Amino acid sequence: MSNDRFFERLRDEAQQLRYEADDVALTRMRARIRARLAAPTVSELLANWMRPLTVSLSALALVATLGVAWYETHPTVTVESTIAQSNIEVEMAGYSFGD
Repeated sequence: MSNDRFFERLRDEAQQLRYEADDVALTRMRARIRARLAAPTVSELLANWMRPLTVSLSALALVATLGVAWYETHPTVTVESTIAQSNIEVEMAGYSFGD
């Protein structure tokens, strides 16, 4: 069995699926390519750099704000308050000292 017939049939069947662009589509594609190849202005260059930086700083500020809010709503137990609430007893040589 020869592969040549397979490829010929494949080409014939694929011929129907080919896209032939009309003049309007070609004009639009050319315009998009030219727009991409055009050199950006200074304001566009700055905007392209500043947008990701602004988004990153905004996300960092949001995380910090949420972290501070969470930290303030959950009271932390300090060592001083734990020591003040518990009885401290010291034992030495069989003698007990404390409250």
